[in-house]
Amino acid sequence: MRIHLTGFSICVVLLSYLVASTTHAQSEDVIETREVVVSSTRLPDAPVDARTLPAKVTVITAEDIRKSGAKTVQEALQWASGVVMFDSIGNAFQQSIDLRGFNAQPVPTTSVFVDGVRINEPDFNTVNFDLIPFDTIERIEIIPGASAIYGKNALGGVINIITKRGGNKHQVTGETIFGSFHRERYTLSTSGPLGDFDYYANAARETESGFRDNSGGRISRFNGRIGYRPSERTDLTLSYTYVADRLYQAGQIPLSVAEASPKRNLTSGDFDDKEANFIRLTSRQTLPWGFSLNGNLFYRRLSQELLSVGQPGFVGGVFSRGTTLGDSESRGGTVQLGHDGSFVGHRNQLVIGSELIRSNFSSHLNSTSDFGPFANRTGSEENILAFYGQDSFYLTPQLILTTGMRYDQSRITVDSASADLFGTSQLNGTKSYYRTTPRAGLTYLVTPDVSTYFNYSEGFRVPTSQEMFTLVGRPNPDLQAVRSRNYELGIKGQVQQWIDGSLAVFQNNSNEIFFTCSVCVFGAPGFDAENRNADKSRRRGVEATLKGRWNDLLDTVVNYTYTEAQFRSTFNLSATKTVQAGDSIPLVPNHRVSVTANLHPITGGTFSLTGLYVGPQFYLNDESNTQPRIPGYFVLNARVAYEQPVPYGRLTAFLMVNNLLNNHYFTFGSFSTNNLTGGGMQDRFVVPAPGVAVYGGLSFRFEGS
Repeated sequence: MRIHLTGFSICVVLLSYLVASTTHAQSEDVIETREVVVSSTRLPDAPVDARTLPAKVTVITAEDIRKSGAKTVQEALQWASGVVMFDSIGNAFQQSIDLRGFNAQPVPTTSVFVDGVRINEPDFNTVNFDLIPFDTIERIEIIPGASAIYGKNALGGVINIITKRGGNKHQVTGETIFGSFHRERYTLSTSGPLGDFDYYANAARETESGFRDNSGGRISRFNGRIGYRPSERTDLTLSYTYVADRLYQAGQIPLSVAEASPKRNLTSGDFDDKEANFIRLTSRQTLPWGFSLNGNLFYRRLSQELLSVGQPGFVGGVFSRGTTLGDSESRGGTVQLGHDGSFVGHRNQLVIGSELIRSNFSSHLNSTSDFGPFANRTGSEENILAFYGQDSFYLTPQLILTTGMRYDQSRITVDSASADLFGTSQLNGTKSYYRTTPRAGLTYLVTPDVSTYFNYSEGFRVPTSQEMFTLVGRPNPDLQAVRSRNYELGIKGQVQQWIDGSLAVFQNNSNEIFFTCSVCVFGAPGFDAENRNADKSRRRGVEATLKGRWNDLLDTVVNYTYTEAQFRSTFNLSATKTVQAGDSIPLVPNHRVSVTANLHPITGGTFSLTGLYVGPQFYLNDESNTQPRIPGYFVLNARVAYEQPVPYGRLTAFLMVNNLLNNHYFTFGSFSTNNLTGGGMQDRFVVPAPGVAVYGGLSFRFEGS
């Protein structure tokens, strides 16, 4: 009863305050909007000036994506500050993304939303970026650091993706891309108004053979959206997305093999076959006296078949081969009430909301190996109930206090059965997690164009069902949630008419979950392998962004990130492996720099150069930092584009070269057992990145009335 009252009391307090609020703030309190974001609240509401938010916010527009030549969501994100990106799979579509020193291990800690709906998979919080219709993206907003109002598993931050909808003109756009590794993409989209309605539809087909042997894939996508605006106060949209793909996974290979034959694939045959259906209904209603009501409903289903082939055994046979069939369903909705008014004579912006989600996940694994057959059936259900609120109070026209709080209740039920040479076993149980996470920030407008801020926020990550119940070893239903405390100090704004930027200093204190044991041999006396909470870790650093524009001739963007990710307590991973306080967390480079320059020498013409430097990082599974690090790398991309008005529309042609210098590098590495050498010796494994690649394409946009 106490837990339910906690959530209820939050809403009571906020509602009482809302009733006390009055009409809109006076016009002199309104700041002229330049760059706006819509992610200051859980659901998009009225546009908000980024300078008034106590956080570093990065906005990537459709135009930015087009200029960068990015072919996937991850490629569009990789230039931003605070990003951790690597390819552990071995194809061009499934790179991992996390933020602020979190390395997506064992699960990602960044929450990703599409049109207000969380799309992280319910089992491992993973994000299938390949299931997002890339051509439909209108803008991407990156909000790094724990943000209480977005809920669980957002320790690293939030990536919010807003998709396109019909405008006030009829348009039809067709685009083709051809290039290295037999890359082909065909897209067709149409949009426009229909009275009080608007429509947008996009269909795409994409194929690639891959840089490495058996590492390509094929993707088919469709997205349709209908909007309805009977008045300026009412806005409804209904969207449907269908994606089917098969992606081949070249995987990791020993470092010695990668240096001699980077295209080699030791486990040819691995693939990931998915089919996804995603329906979402969104609404916004402007109400009298400064109120607004937002809501969404969604249904999402993913069917997946995964084939994994292990390394060839040192005796010449296949070490393992397993097929996993998985199905997941999620449905739910969010409702949010907002008010923009005044309180005791000062402007005040308040939102309260509630979120309800139910997810079901099932998987069936059948595998064979040198040790015999193994089968596992797992079913899980998760129910999430949350209440949240956020308030921005203008203490003065220049000083803004932002406070927020969210209460989460997550209940996970697991039923798992396994069978192997040793017999059958049953693991099942239910675990509930309850958490209240606060947020507070202070923003000061130094000038109308520059602001400085400080914020404090908390976040948490719920253990996955396999972490609690079904990983090899003993179940640990008492596993505690990962908790974090986040601090950030920053400044942002426009220094001159031609230059603006931001600078943020952050620190995140949290704990971790690791698979640990002192006796690791299954069946041996004292066997104690299980997932456990490791006490302390710390991530801190600096993020800087500088943007410049000189007339219409040149625009540039520089992003720099310094990250220190360390364990801050000592613990034993195994009988022979101890992590010391001060050891670095793997897969997190200290330095990351990207520089983009777009030159416009003639009307309609653009020449772009983009360079990315990523510093050295430790291999996964080398938490004790005993091995040499993955070397740092530098990548230079170039792009030439020309856009020309033609009868009935615009024609665009482009040519781009990725990895112009043909550098050989690895974005990911792990320290694992190498069966090729015999004796079960540990070795360094890597995933080679593509060499030089050339792509070209044409786009034609028909514009009607």
